[in-house]
Amino acid sequence: MNQTYLRGFTADEPSAPDASGFVERPYQRNARIAVESALGDMDAVIVEMATGLGKTEIFTQLMSRWERGRCLVIAPQITLVAQAAQKIAQRTGVYPGIEQAHNWSDESAWNRSPFVVASKDTLVRGRYKRIKDVGLVVVDEAHLSITKSWANLLDHFMGLGAKVLGVTATAKRHDRKSMANLYEGCVYQYGIVDGIQDGWLVNAQARCIRLQSLNLSEVTMSSTTMGRDFNQIDLSQQLEKYETIYEIAEIAARETRGLKTAIYCASVAEAQMVSERLSDSYGVKSAWICADTNRCSPQQRHDALESFTKDPDGVTHLCNVGILTTGWDFPGLECIIMARPTRSKMLYTQIFGRGTRPLEGTVDFAGSTAESRCEAIAASRKPHFKMIDLVDVTLAHKIMTSPDVMSGTWGIETVEKAKEALVESDEAVEIDEALRAAQKQLQLEQEQKAREERARVAAEALYKSRSVDPFGDTPEGDVKTKNKRGARFPFGRFRGELVRDTPTWYLRGCMDGKPQVTATWLWKSISRELESR
Repeated sequence: MNQTYLRGFTADEPSAPDASGFVERPYQRNARIAVESALGDMDAVIVEMATGLGKTEIFTQLMSRWERGRCLVIAPQITLVAQAAQKIAQRTGVYPGIEQAHNWSDESAWNRSPFVVASKDTLVRGRYKRIKDVGLVVVDEAHLSITKSWANLLDHFMGLGAKVLGVTATAKRHDRKSMANLYEGCVYQYGIVDGIQDGWLVNAQARCIRLQSLNLSEVTMSSTTMGRDFNQIDLSQQLEKYETIYEIAEIAARETRGLKTAIYCASVAEAQMVSERLSDSYGVKSAWICADTNRCSPQQRHDALESFTKDPDGVTHLCNVGILTTGWDFPGLECIIMARPTRSKMLYTQIFGRGTRPLEGTVDFAGSTAESRCEAIAASRKPHFKMIDLVDVTLAHKIMTSPDVMSGTWGIETVEKAKEALVESDEAVEIDEALRAAQKQLQLEQEQKAREERARVAAEALYKSRSVDPFGDTPEGDVKTKNKRGARFPFGRFRGELVRDTPTWYLRGCMDGKPQVTATWLWKSISRELESR
């Protein structure tokens, strides 16, 4: 995929509020302008922006200005459909049509909305043919769109003249499938590190803790929607062992008591057992949820989420399987426990991003700067969030952990060194501090290694003794050297020098190298000199 990043748009001054009172952040405006410019020449582009930075705001503002046909937002999940529809209505004052399951968008010529939000699964069943006059298609969570069904869907609308914008937090897929199959270029990127440094996101205090009962060396790999990862069945069997469940619960109770904590599990059984252990053995207010409505009813899920997100005295620890990832926003989240080791950077980044949102009202204020926003975050009730990675005893450094997400321009060796330090540390540390410390440690190790290598080199010091006659113009050494008699080298590094004044290593080199090119008289002189030494 051709990378065509926006250049020249670096304005930091605040935008004027729109009709709803919303003010575009500088990077949101820059991203929108980049898309508007790129879609003049391209048909399909992508924007990569970290979770919590407002991708929905970007495409909503773009849609409110779009004048070349209707706008269609396609989301991969039901929750994202409702989220996008609500944001469009809030920002534009126009409620979009909904095309999802039993919801049908009003497509009558006299009553249809200029905006439609649809579920991908609903459209691919053939209902996409109902949506007419589409000039812009927005693909939410675009990293999931590299499939044949997505390609057929987008080809239909592009064949009718529509432009396509994909938005995602993770454009680079773990399975290395190319986004260029659908998108011509990434026109704007703004990542987690950028967001933290500029004061829009909250940094993490990270810790890696080994589960002594967990060994993933025999767990196989398989393909998932997030790329190559541990086989779900094998992983679940390892994590559902009683001793592993007890370890996970004990760590959660010890490290995160009283904090709003999301625990990410590999299976429903793991989530349920960890939750019960927390409640029964540690007195922690815990609940568990999953996507399987046969095991967790919609009402149970709703009640657990309401208690967790809206009741300060409610559930503090929520164990989940495949729920609290894409599209789930809770700024009050204080801690994440990764109790489902993963090899997928895409999945890990999506989960990590759930904790980076600052509390509402912390960073959006008049005249804010990167420095003032960072200060506001530091002074808030959420100056950071805790990220606890539970890793096994053998594959700790092959599993995705916090330094992988924050790697940025740090080298691979630095990232691996930081991961080692986090595994050995007894306390949580900020990731950028861990990376800086790792880089410093690597530099010290490299300097020490270079010094040891220099110490092992056996070198012969070469020098000339030169005496000077204080009453004459000619250096005494030059006269003596000139008047000395004996065999001299007619070539090479010591040309003109006496054989007897030449270092031993050079004489041996002449003997061992190519004696056939050395004159007989010189060969004999070198041999005699070496024998005398």
